[in-house]
Amino acid sequence: MSVRLLLLGVALLAGSPALAGPAEDWLARINQAARALNYDGVFVYVHGGQVEAMRVVHVVGPDGVRERLVSLNGEAREVIRDDQQVWCYLPKKKMGVHEYRHDEAQGFPALLSGKADRLGRHYRLALMAEDRIAGRRAQGLRIHPRDRYRYGYRLWADVDTGLLLKVDLVDAGGEAVEQYMFTHLVLGDAVDPAALAPATPREALEWKGSADEHPPPTRGGGRWRAGRTPPGFELVSQVTRYLPMQEVPVEHLVYSDGIASVSVFVQKAGAGPPALEGVTRMGAVHAFGTRRDGYQITVVGEVPADTVALIGRSLQPAS
Repeated sequence: MSVRLLLLGVALLAGSPALAGPAEDWLARINQAARALNYDGVFVYVHGGQVEAMRVVHVVGPDGVRERLVSLNGEAREVIRDDQQVWCYLPKKKMGVHEYRHDEAQGFPALLSGKADRLGRHYRLALMAEDRIAGRRAQGLRIHPRDRYRYGYRLWADVDTGLLLKVDLVDAGGEAVEQYMFTHLVLGDAVDPAALAPATPREALEWKGSADEHPPPTRGGGRWRAGRTPPGFELVSQVTRYLPMQEVPVEHLVYSDGIASVSVFVQKAGAGPPALEGVTRMGAVHAFGTRRDGYQITVVGEVPADTVALIGRSLQPAS
């Protein structure tokens, strides 16, 4: 999922696309809070008419960051991740999935992917009134896109710590197409590192995509590039890697405007019809698929349909 944020500075109030002063201070604070703070909380994720409740435990230690996500409704699932790797526990299937973490991989409440200095060119930003989220004072923020290639955002950040407490992903009509919101939150030293332990022992599951099966990603040197991208979207990551439970390598490119991100996957096409042809949608996520020169191209992101289609149709082998 790729949702991000920003605040309004004095320069933006004057109509300039540059950011200055308080906006940069808020942005740095929010961006830092999701990574540097210890927190243990429950949040709801609303998308496509569904409501999911998740617990997140985030602990910063001498060896880096470790995080645990636990589904609280529906089929039992857990995700344990650190700075390099991700383990997904699926006890009902008696299966686990291992994957190397992507540079761009983010998740609520860590949502920002880029620098602040160019965001004002593509979004209009404004402060909103304070609210109360999970029993805490929260500063409201509005981010409105300047074109049709990105969604808008409404955000509420904890006044005391800067941690994001609520995010609405907003379509062109102003309707929320996806929402995250904390309902309970414990911060700082009160977080117990023992809460990072999975409920299901690792050895109780059959693991797919282990380090023995798949090598780590290879960075750079990819064959494909997008000939056209929406204004502000730049290539921020390119790796060749294996997806879980697949036996062929995939070239993975990520384009981002600093808030929104789009992933491109290119792999040798198999026999039979394309895995995906044209544009499809699931909630806030749009995907575009096509075949070119014997390769299957899939473009996915929490962006409007025009964005994935433009990038996908322009993808070509690099000269």
